[in-house]
Amino acid sequence: MKKYVWLLLAVLLPSGFVACSDNNDEPEKPVVNPNPNPNQGGNNNQSVAFTDSKAYANFFAFNVMSDVYLWKQDITSALNAWKVMADPVEAVKAARYKKPTGEDIDKWTQMTDAYSEMVGGTDGVSTGTYGFGIKLYLKAEGSSAVVGFITYTYPGSPAEKAGLKRGDVILEVDGVEMNESNYYDALFASKSVKVGVGHFTGKAYSAVEKTVSMESSAMYEDPIIATKIFDCGSKKVGYLAYTSFTFESCLGLYDVCKEFKKEGISELILDLRYNGGGYVFTEEVLASMLAPEAEVKAKSVFETEIWNDDYMAYYKEKGTDLNTYFRTKYSQEHNGKKYELDTSDANIGLTKIYALVTESSASASESILVGLMPYYKDNLKIIGEKKTHGKYCSGIMWKGEEWYQDIVDNLKANNKDFAKLYPEYADWKKYIDDWGIYVMINMYADKDGKNPCMPDGLKPDFDAKDMFEEAYPLGDEREAMLNLALQHAGKTDLQSRVASRSAVALPVGKEVRMKQHPLDGKRIYTGDLIRPRVVEKN
Repeated sequence: MKKYVWLLLAVLLPSGFVACSDNNDEPEKPVVNPNPNPNQGGNNNQSVAFTDSKAYANFFAFNVMSDVYLWKQDITSALNAWKVMADPVEAVKAARYKKPTGEDIDKWTQMTDAYSEMVGGTDGVSTGTYGFGIKLYLKAEGSSAVVGFITYTYPGSPAEKAGLKRGDVILEVDGVEMNESNYYDALFASKSVKVGVGHFTGKAYSAVEKTVSMESSAMYEDPIIATKIFDCGSKKVGYLAYTSFTFESCLGLYDVCKEFKKEGISELILDLRYNGGGYVFTEEVLASMLAPEAEVKAKSVFETEIWNDDYMAYYKEKGTDLNTYFRTKYSQEHNGKKYELDTSDANIGLTKIYALVTESSASASESILVGLMPYYKDNLKIIGEKKTHGKYCSGIMWKGEEWYQDIVDNLKANNKDFAKLYPEYADWKKYIDDWGIYVMINMYADKDGKNPCMPDGLKPDFDAKDMFEEAYPLGDEREAMLNLALQHAGKTDLQSRVASRSAVALPVGKEVRMKQHPLDGKRIYTGDLIRPRVVEKN
């Protein structure tokens, strides 16, 4: 069976993302759907008039969680307690797999009533952005004031055009200091903003040194933000800073790797410190260009997948191969565009990889390293601070409208009528609106079935801090993490840099964790292995 894999592990369209393997397939173990009519013995204790989109979203969310959810066998009680009129966002959050203490094991599965916005963010397309990366900190211990360090800007973005650069500190927005309550709206909710910018001296923050104005812009944020080639004695070392595994970027990655090959690169510094993941398809494309060429030609196993018990049995019965193999030819349709690549002329021929990571490196960023590790062994070194994010599973993005349509079509193929079977949901087109779900469906592992990312992330071989306050741009050999990687790569003529400071000096106050984006830690599946189903009435 044909399968497309991407580190974000999501299929966004029914034709490429969600499909039944066989129209005659029936679920081995039917799930019990929440009954909207209390007179029919359901678990809901109130009458329901189906004029609320939440009812339709809830029915969709319950069935998805009861079918494809990776840990569905572990959340039986939560599924049995599901009420059809509960808020779908909170219902999904409450049902997620948890520790006995109540702490989430699954921190990523979530529902949204703004699916279009979720998809846009996944594809690197924003309807309104300033185009910068940022890290937030309390201005001082015990202070409520928040400051923001610019970590990078996207080429052509409003931030770049305004002159913002790595290391700049946003001290105020529209003349007002940020705090933990207002920073999000101040920075991301308005169409225009005026920011007061200063810098960090090593001990304290400066006063506002300049004020810049920005208008948000609809743009594609190209995740390939820096590339460079370094001479390290008798060898050449490439550098690639990459922030997201978007579909579109697979074309740019091909161009970069082809150029690296042309220039005779033998080692690569892969900077994933700000990369929260992306599509499995793009991960697979990049892996085919970074893996040892002999393994690609041999079509060796890159990764394997582990699903819930029902799906593992189902795939075993169908003879489905859950391995993903290195290959050179790729073809996938996404958002109406056909992506076709032949990477046979872009395998760099690497002998060593240095991966730069932080806790923000997640999902696809982690899985590509996991899949490559067995083939490089001691020649794949991780450089970074603490561990990576620890996203060891993959999810699908599923729009409610597409799920309903798939169900209707699959029942029709079996001479069954959805509207007759589920009259209370017959008006789904009218009420489902822009609901969607990102749900965990499988775990990835290397060719031997191992995943060193579980449970807490990948541990660096060499410790290094992301010292963005030093203001060296990404790709500058004086930048702290890149500098250390180049030292290990054998570069002896490095430019001098400012002395590294202790973690105690940076920053003055504790880090303020950004509000989670719906797809933080994303690995989106783009395969055709999903078989949408719903419980049929007797």
